[in-house]
Amino acid sequence: MFGRSFSQSVYGGSSAATDAIHTVSDRLYAFSSHWDSEGADSVPAQIAASAGLTPTVLDPDDYAVVKRAFSLAKETGGLFDPTIGALSFVWAEKTPTADRISWALTYTGYNEVTLSDEDHSASIGRPGITIDLNAVVPGMALEEALSLYQTAEIDGAVLTFDGGAVMTGTKGGEENAAFSLGLRDPMRSDGSHYAVLTETDRVICTSDVSSGLLDPSTGNPPETDLLAVTTLSEDGFLADAMSSILYMQGSASVLSHLDDPDYEVIAVTKTGDVYLSDSVQEYFTLSDTENYHLAH
Repeated sequence: MFGRSFSQSVYGGSSAATDAIHTVSDRLYAFSSHWDSEGADSVPAQIAASAGLTPTVLDPDDYAVVKRAFSLAKETGGLFDPTIGALSFVWAEKTPTADRISWALTYTGYNEVTLSDEDHSASIGRPGITIDLNAVVPGMALEEALSLYQTAEIDGAVLTFDGGAVMTGTKGGEENAAFSLGLRDPMRSDGSHYAVLTETDRVICTSDVSSGLLDPSTGNPPETDLLAVTTLSEDGFLADAMSSILYMQGSASVLSHLDDPDYEVIAVTKTGDVYLSDSVQEYFTLSDTENYHLAH
């Protein structure tokens, strides 16, 4: 899950900064081994291994995460589906055939999983269905990283990986010490940015065509009128999930969620319109005014 590179910049006393870097790195890798569906001892793997057999009893905290994911699946009518593992597997082949996609769809369906609040157990109705929480666990990991930075004796830190980021504090005594984060230009692949954020102490997650999202109803990448959606929240699970959900649902859904009290939204349409939650405007700067414009 976190096999791809991530980057940390931590400012403050050298000893405290080094300790914070190691602590956060260790925690990110711990999240990976605990939640990655390909990990033999991970929570998703444990649930999948008992498919069609005895339910898997989970740690209460792990059960809460799994339950929240399946509640979101119900709320979105399956657009967000934690059982998308088989589809993710075949799409790892880059360009799967229609037959391979059809096969994977037969092993996808959130209704195949039963959860019990009584004993914190999860059970899958039949073998072959797997759990994939890669759409929310990175955001959760970022939230914990942010908390670790905030309690460390450092001036500030910024962490980025796989479309997610956190920023907190400052660069210390340096001039222009505030952090800034460039939002990747979804029209280009050269690493350029279309906008800059200066907000801190939120989990920031972005979904776009490079995120590998799949529509569980078709088994293919979603058809959307959006280029990218960035969401910001103190709740990492929510930020990660909603960036994916809103991207797949399209601009009409974005417009109805701009005033949500639990997260903020930045959405870019294929025509270059940029929609913002009102509260984002104070720390958002549109840097590419040739190809993009703020929608009103």
